[in-house]
Amino acid sequence: MFGDIRLWTAQFDPTPGDIDGNTARMVEWIGKAVLGGAGLVVFPEESVSGYCIGDQNRNPLLISESLKAVKQRLAPASANCAVVVGFNGPVEGQNLCDGGMGAANQFAVLQDGKVVGSGAKTLMANEGVLDDDRYFIPGNPDEVRPVPLHTEQGTVQLGVLVCQDMWDDYYGLKPAHLLMQRGANGIVVLNASPFHVGKLATRRSLAAHRCRETGLPMAYVNTVGVQDNGKNVILLDGASFVTDATGQVTAQYPLFEEGLYRYEESAGPVLVNPHRIAELCQALVFGIKGFFARSRQSGAVIGLSGGIDSALSAVLLVQALGNQNVLGINMPSQFSSNTTRDNAAQLARRLGIEYLVHPIEDVVQHKIRDLEEVTGAVSSTLTRENIQARERGNILMSHAQERGRFVIGNGNKTEFQRGYATLYGDIIGAIMPLGDVAKTDVYRLARYANQQWGDPIPQPIITIPPSAELCAEQNVDQGKGDPFDYDVEGPLGQELVELERTPAQLRALFESRSLDPALWAPVRSQAAVYDKMNGAQFEQLAWEVFRAIEATVFKRIQAPPILKVSRRAFGFDFRESTFARLNF
Repeated sequence: MFGDIRLWTAQFDPTPGDIDGNTARMVEWIGKAVLGGAGLVVFPEESVSGYCIGDQNRNPLLISESLKAVKQRLAPASANCAVVVGFNGPVEGQNLCDGGMGAANQFAVLQDGKVVGSGAKTLMANEGVLDDDRYFIPGNPDEVRPVPLHTEQGTVQLGVLVCQDMWDDYYGLKPAHLLMQRGANGIVVLNASPFHVGKLATRRSLAAHRCRETGLPMAYVNTVGVQDNGKNVILLDGASFVTDATGQVTAQYPLFEEGLYRYEESAGPVLVNPHRIAELCQALVFGIKGFFARSRQSGAVIGLSGGIDSALSAVLLVQALGNQNVLGINMPSQFSSNTTRDNAAQLARRLGIEYLVHPIEDVVQHKIRDLEEVTGAVSSTLTRENIQARERGNILMSHAQERGRFVIGNGNKTEFQRGYATLYGDIIGAIMPLGDVAKTDVYRLARYANQQWGDPIPQPIITIPPSAELCAEQNVDQGKGDPFDYDVEGPLGQELVELERTPAQLRALFESRSLDPALWAPVRSQAAVYDKMNGAQFEQLAWEVFRAIEATVFKRIQAPPILKVSRRAFGFDFRESTFARLNF
C-alpha cells in the first residue's frame, strides 16, 4: 500500500502549547511535501499542541483552539494531498469524571481542503509518565473504522491508530483487528512515545506482531523532541518506521532527529539497534540540549569536584551546549585532595571551558563555629559534611545568578536510591542530567565519552575511588571513598525500581547465576557479584536498598527534574509516597 500512496512521514517536534507556531510549521511542511510529490503526509500524536504538557491538556482554551487550528488552518493545506494529524479535541456532550471539559486524543484525516475522517485514541496509556485518563475520554470502538482516501490508483481504506491503540496485548479491545475486519488496506500509527534505552527494538517487535496478526502494512510515526511533566524531562525519540504486511521493516527514520521523510522502499531498511551505552549517551546529549532550548537558556554552571559524576556531566554539557557556555567551579575544602583538584583543572583544560576555583574552608569553619556557639555543643560529623555540601550549593547558585545561567546537579540514580546526597547542597539546580543513570553506567559512559571525543576525562578520574571528600575517612589518596560497592548497589537499584523485582526473586536469580550480565558486569573491579557474597547476604542487601529507597523519598521529591532515559525514572515515572512503608 505505502509504495503506491507516496507516503511522507513528518517526524515533528511540537513546541509544547504553541498551537499557532506548531500549526504554521505543519502547513509549511505540508507544502514542502506537496512539492516533493506527496500523496499522504502523516504527523504524530498531539502534534498541534504537544502531548506531555500536564494539565494544559485539560485547558478549555487549548482544546477548542486546537480544533479550530485543524479546521481553519490545516484542512485548507490539504488541497493537494491527504494529511493525517493528531490533536486534543473536544467531545461534545461529555465531561471528564471530575467535571472537566470532555476532550479526546484525536486524529483528523484531511483531503481536498476539508476534514474527511476523524477518530480518537481508544486505549488509554496510564503507566510511567503518562496519565491519559486524567485528560482524555476514550474513543468509541464502534467508530474505529478506516477512512477512504482518493488516490491516483483509486480509493484506499486508511486505518489510523493513536499510540496505545497498537499496544493492545493486555486489553480486551483490539483496535488493529477492528480496522482489519472493517476493510483497512493499511495502518498509520500516530505516536508521542516516551523514550527509554532499548525501546526502539520493543516498538519494532510489537509493530511486526500487529502486522502479522492483521496482514496489513504499517507506518509508525513518532514525535521527536523534549517535553516534561514537571519532574521528568521526557525524551521523544522519533525513530519512525514503515513495515510491510509481514512485519518486515522497509524504512527506518533517524533517532532524535526532526525531519520530513519520503517513503522509498528501494532505499532499504536501517535495522541496526544502537549499542546500549551509545544510545544512552546520545539520549542524554539530546535531552540536555532540548531542556536548555525549551527553557530559552544557553549557559550552565557546574561544580567540578574532580570526581566521575561531575566530569561526565561536564562532557555531556559541552557536547550539548558548546564549551563557551559551560562554567566549571572547583570548591575545595580541607578534605579535597590534590589529586581531585588536579583532575578537575585538567578536565576543564581538556574541555576548553571557563574554570574557577572558589574555596569554601573559611566559610565552612565560620558556620560551624557559629552553630556550636549557639548550641553549646560540638557539631556532628554528618552536620559538618552537610554544611560543606550546602555551602557549595550556595556558591554555585550565586555564580549562576551573576551570570544568568542554570546550575546543573551532578547526582546519579544510585546515589538517589540511597539518599546519599544533601538537600540544598548537591541536590540543587535546574536539572540533574544523570538522575536516571546508575553509577555503573556513569563509568561506562565515561569510557565511551573518552573513546568518542578524544579522552576529555583524565584517566585518574575513572580509576580513583568515588568519594564525596567530606571527611578524613573519604581520602582518595588512601584508597578511601564512598561507603558502597557501586558494582552491586547500581544494578540492585535498577532491578528493584526499573524491573520491579522483589528481593526474593533477585536471590533466586543470584543463586542460579542468572542475573542479567549486561546489568551486572562490574566496572570498578574484576570480581563478579557471585564471588562477593552468598544468596542470603545478597537478599539482605537487596532489602537494605529497598528500605533505603522507601526512607529517602523526601529528598527525591525536592530534587530538580531529571532526564528520563530508563524504563522507570524517579519522579512522576516511579511514583513514590513519602509515608508508605511496606510491612508484612
